[in-house]
Amino acid sequence: MLSKDSEIFNRVDWFLNVFNNISDFVFLMKVNGDEDFRYLFMNESAKSFTGLTDEAIGRTVHEMMPKNVADLIVQQYKYAIEQKQCITYEDYAVSSSSDSDTTEHLEYFESKITPLFSEAGDCTHIIAVVRDITERKMKEKALKESEEKYRLIADNMTDLVSIIDVNGKITYASPSHQNILGHAPENYVGECIFNYIHPSEIEEVRNQFQDMHIAQKTTTLEFRHIHSDHSWLWLEGKISLVLDDDGNAKHFLLVAREVMERKLFEEKLRYLAFHDTLTDLPNRRLFKTKLVQWINEANKFGQMIAVMYLDIDRFKQVNDTLGHDIGDKLLCQFSQRIKACLRKSDILARLGGDEFCILLMINQKNDAINIAKRIINDIQAKWKIESYEFITTSSIGIAFYEDGLDDETLLKRADIALYHAKESGRNTFQVYS
Repeated sequence: MLSKDSEIFNRVDWFLNVFNNISDFVFLMKVNGDEDFRYLFMNESAKSFTGLTDEAIGRTVHEMMPKNVADLIVQQYKYAIEQKQCITYEDYAVSSSSDSDTTEHLEYFESKITPLFSEAGDCTHIIAVVRDITERKMKEKALKESEEKYRLIADNMTDLVSIIDVNGKITYASPSHQNILGHAPENYVGECIFNYIHPSEIEEVRNQFQDMHIAQKTTTLEFRHIHSDHSWLWLEGKISLVLDDDGNAKHFLLVAREVMERKLFEEKLRYLAFHDTLTDLPNRRLFKTKLVQWINEANKFGQMIAVMYLDIDRFKQVNDTLGHDIGDKLLCQFSQRIKACLRKSDILARLGGDEFCILLMINQKNDAINIAKRIINDIQAKWKIESYEFITTSSIGIAFYEDGLDDETLLKRADIALYHAKESGRNTFQVYS
């Protein structure tokens, strides 16, 4: 039997130099029966690790190894023969330098067991290649501990933390999503992030994802996210691209927070920037913006527009005799009466003090004149403010747009027409000519 084994050994003799210069542990075993696995060859790395010498050649695994180790090895050999293919398994051993069985002193190994069969289908030999994977296992353990640590942090943050793969699919959502957005975290997993973003902002957010994918820089974005009650909440988030060890994109990390209060405040500021705080009408700034737009449309489509400049006759006398509080309430009621005389398309603005402007889109000049008459008539109805009852009148100046006029000139013409209405005795209107 040993002569045949020697012939086999001689045929692979030219591999010995290769096997003895690799770090993996290589064993060639002779299979003589169900439990009889004998060493035919082991490389220098295997000898160094196991402490075996050439005296082990021809001896069985149970003769050379502790019973618990031998039983595991034989069990794996038999399983590989049963499967008729290469199998891989992992195990560990306590380091010889350790005096305690703790994970810090364990050495981990990966074994590949390959059975070799004769033409008759009998397993004659086994090649076992064992690799030390301790360093890899330690890295995996450290990574797992790190992930668990950061998962613990993410799970207890009030901020919204989510992990999104490069295709936009959500792979993790922190529990804070339930409290803030009403969605259970597990419901996000596998869903596309864009399914939760307001339709008007999807394209912009998608572009930001793509730009960051290319630039690989953290970016800040704002978007509306749907709540479980179907309302929309503003979120502000920082999104980062996480790379793998090879520098390839792995996933996106999004850390966001609800900023609804801030957005409402910003919206209020924007509104106040273009509206009068007393009457809630458009202010001078918004009126001039609209006037420029209408002038451009008039030039483009040949439409006719008119501007009215009006104020309350002797308003100062109301303030001086009845007080500024009554004067403010008069301004509010005055604006409401004027609005009642206008069409929905007309724009009424307070420029300041008791000065108001109206922007009209008309078919003929008489349209503006008729509106002016209606205002003058309705303003003369008695005011009832707190305990006071009194009557006021209004004067109006009208200017019609002509080709080539700019907004300032048109407003100036309406103001001049108002001056002439005042000079004509008030409670009337004048058209600039």
